[in-house]
Order: sequence, then structure tokens, then C-alpha cells
Amino acid sequence: MQEVIIDIKGTQIVDGDKDVVSMNTVGQMNIIGGKTYLKYDDSVATGVEGVSCLIKVDPEDKSVVMQRSGTLNSRMYIKMGQRHICHYETGQGVLTMGVFGETVENSITEKGGKLYMSYTLDVNNSMISRNLVEIDVKP
Repeated sequence: MQEVIIDIKGTQIVDGDKDVVSMNTVGQMNIIGGKTYLKYDDSVATGVEGVSCLIKVDPEDKSVVMQRSGTLNSRMYIKMGQRHICHYETGQGVLTMGVFGETVENSITEKGGKLYMSYTLDVNNSMISRNLVEIDVKP
């Protein structure tokens, strides 16, 4: 595992209104079999202590798995052109949501790089938001 600086910018669009959240943290990166693994403490982003995040990027499959574990647990699978059901835990309860992957672009190597993804979230087949995530990784 290589220590890296991870900058994350998330934009959520709901009914035309944009909400942008940025986070900068130190984490670890590992590239195994062409897949990139990023791990970092997600307590600041969630507002709950004891939450870590693992992001697995599969460039061949054009997919991303974002998994939170610890005090809160969730798993989102984002694959270009496909909808998947995900389990998302919040401090107030558990949601089951649909995730439709619009874009997954990855240029991360051992020297760092960028991951960009866009996806929509729906509950009961009603779209609730469009989400854009930009992750910049630096050694």
C-alpha cells in the first residue's frame, strides 16, 4: 500500500439545485491486477466516527465500487450504462436505492491520477439526484 493524498469533490444535483462538497485526506492506494484500490478514513465526510471507505476501480469493466464500513456500512456499485440496487446506511436508517452509472473515467496509475464518475440515484424508481464525483490522487 502506497500512502497518497486524495482530493474528492462531489456534486449533487437535485431539481436543478447543486450542492458541492469537497474533502482532502491522506489514504492508501494499491494497484493489483489492473484494479485500483483507494482506502481512507471517511469520518469527516459522514460526520460519524469510525467510518472507513474503500474504493475499487476496475478500468476494464468501467466500474467503481464504493464501500463504507465501520459505524456506517454501505456499498454502491457504479457501472457505465447499468442500474444496480445498493444498500446505503445513514445515521437515521437504511435506504435501498437504485444507482445508474452514466460515466466512469479513470487515469489513475502508480504515479497518481484522476477518477471521474457520474451517476443517478433513485428510490422506488423515482430519480432523486444526479451525482458527479471527481477524485484526484497524488503520491
